[in-house]
Amino acid sequence: MILFLFYFFITGLGIKTINFNEDYLNGEELFELEDSDYFVIQEIENGTMFFQVTSTDTQKYIQIELIFLAPGDGKVNLSFTISKNSLPSLKDNKTISSTYADVNGYYLRKSYQNIVIPANSFRSGDQFYITNLKREKDQTYQYNIRIKKSDSTPCPNDCTSASYGFCNLGTCACEPNRVDMDCSKKATPLMIDKRMDNITVSGIEYFYFEQITQLETILLDVGISNILIAEYSSIFVYFMFENFKYGVPTPYYNNYSFTFSPDSKTKSLIIDVSGLNSNPDLNRFNRLILSIVVPDTCQFYFNISIPSEDSEVNTNLMLIYFLVSLAVVLVLTWIIVTLIRYRQRNRVQNEIQFNQQQSNQQQRRGQKSGISVQQLDHFMQKTLWKNLDQNQRIKERKMDHRQFEACTVCLIEYDKDSICRVTPCVHVFHSDCLQQWMVEKKHETCPMCREELNEQALEKFAEQEKNNHRKENSALKKIEIKNRPENTLMVIQQQRSSQQFS
Repeated sequence: MILFLFYFFITGLGIKTINFNEDYLNGEELFELEDSDYFVIQEIENGTMFFQVTSTDTQKYIQIELIFLAPGDGKVNLSFTISKNSLPSLKDNKTISSTYADVNGYYLRKSYQNIVIPANSFRSGDQFYITNLKREKDQTYQYNIRIKKSDSTPCPNDCTSASYGFCNLGTCACEPNRVDMDCSKKATPLMIDKRMDNITVSGIEYFYFEQITQLETILLDVGISNILIAEYSSIFVYFMFENFKYGVPTPYYNNYSFTFSPDSKTKSLIIDVSGLNSNPDLNRFNRLILSIVVPDTCQFYFNISIPSEDSEVNTNLMLIYFLVSLAVVLVLTWIIVTLIRYRQRNRVQNEIQFNQQQSNQQQRRGQKSGISVQQLDHFMQKTLWKNLDQNQRIKERKMDHRQFEACTVCLIEYDKDSICRVTPCVHVFHSDCLQQWMVEKKHETCPMCREELNEQALEKFAEQEKNNHRKENSALKKIEIKNRPENTLMVIQQQRSSQQFS
């Protein structure tokens, strides 16, 4: 009902209404802002409009403000951006690449947002495209858009009210109980050596520390004195040094943050505040701002003090421990790297030695002359596989020639007419295979058992066979000589017997 009354009220005042709906989205032209105030009803996700500056505007500051009627403060989820002379580009449907943006208003979901375009930063005829991208598709937004032009730097929302702060060259000088860019947030001051107990926090509460004289460090003790509903891990504390850009610390921007746990309900922090210098424009020191986020309700205590010498000693000891630990880690890392390099170097040297040995063996092998075909025929004569049982070496070993089924060089089975050779170590191969192995490739070992088959070894084998044959022949002659008289006597007796019988 109030919204309808407001709509009729602004209509009666002559304020133009802009409807960002499907018809606007399908239109060919963007709405150009000419007057200072407009009432906007945005149903679609992307509401874009533009305005053009004239020569009389170039020396002025241009402030564009959005005052939201629905949804309320803290529930606005909309990106307010302005691009110069080009439409802003949307990246991944999440972020907008633009010239200006109200980061403070977006992070805090504020019902008031504003952008200031500095004087002398544009020329006559430049166009500025305003894009309001809402993040909730089903939510309808209603807001006023206002364009102001001034000779001095304007402050956001005129610092909300005169009781909250005053504008000083574009920066709001907030009163002691106020923080944020437009002094819109109520905050509780934290004082040195003034402990605060049982401070109830519901939702989001803001605190700040403002020093009276320049300090180097402070010791902040903060803890949970009583937790009613909220979980420990859902309680967050954010710190930020006042910078007049983001306003107050949030999950999106902060200098430091922490949470609690059942085992750690207190935190003691030494904070360097030397960067919080005196601000001559505001006639005060810049502040250390705290945002505490609690899902339900919780009670805290706070205490700020000057760190004692013991604290500094402890800090120095912690620093020393850290440096010593770092040195130990570096030394261990150096030792491990050295060992790895040593092992790698040894492996490389071993590979080089192995390759050298292989090369030497190949060179020695290349220097060997091997045996000739004539020597091969002399020492290992050709024979048919079916006649292997007549081979002297196989007969001496009492071996069955049928056990030699296939040549171990070519792995082809023998047939009865295969031409073979028998080595002194009594292994059988195809004649051509053994000739290729020993004559052409100049190997001097048996392909099967690696027995030496060079010229000296073959001659030694041949000499041993000759000696064996001599011994066998000598034994046979002795047996013949021994048996010869008996045989002669038997012949003579047979002759005499035949004569007498006749």
